[in-house]
Amino acid sequence: MEQELKDTIAVYDKFAKEYAEYNFQKIVQFPLNEFISFLPKKAKVLDVGCASGRDVQYLIEDGFDTIGIDASKNLIDEAKKRVPEGKFKVMDMFNMSFEDGIFDGVWCHATFCHCLKKNALDLLKEYKRVLKTKGIIYIGLREGDGERMVTYSKSGNLPRFFAFYKLDELTALMKQAGFHIIRAYSERENSYNWLNVFAEKRFDQKF
Repeated sequence: MEQELKDTIAVYDKFAKEYAEYNFQKIVQFPLNEFISFLPKKAKVLDVGCASGRDVQYLIEDGFDTIGIDASKNLIDEAKKRVPEGKFKVMDMFNMSFEDGIFDGVWCHATFCHCLKKNALDLLKEYKRVLKTKGIIYIGLREGDGERMVTYSKSGNLPRFFAFYKLDELTALMKQAGFHIIRAYSERENSYNWLNVFAEKRFDQKF
């Protein structure tokens, strides 16, 4: 694991309780409902970077068999407290311990941004590996340029790693990984733009 990501996980571990309290009520309802609209009933869903368990709870309430993973043990502990009915595991998203092709959907909100761009294609292939044929992936992250360590007040002004993308850059990367783009758009959120990309694994492809 790259040092930038290790440092980022350490920040989440340190401020897990505060981060969970800040984010748990901030439901991203529109993208979640759009993601749900592409899934079959009772779909098996993976939330990558589940943090406080907020989105896992929403998906469970909609009848989906959902598991959340996060590299931060302390965030997983917070998720278990807030969503006792949920399934959660501490796991490295680059090396997931799931069998090939078992999920109908992969939900990845504000998580792919913590991957260094040089490793981004490999990470997308790992997401694709665990998806069923015709499985759906959602990736959401902040629009921008480049990659760098960034400080935000909600993480105690300690630096976390973020990669920023333009919409055409992200969709081109996902196509390169073998995904078919269903819908992709940018929307204004507070003082920045947020990218939302929905894509499908059209066929089994080995790398």
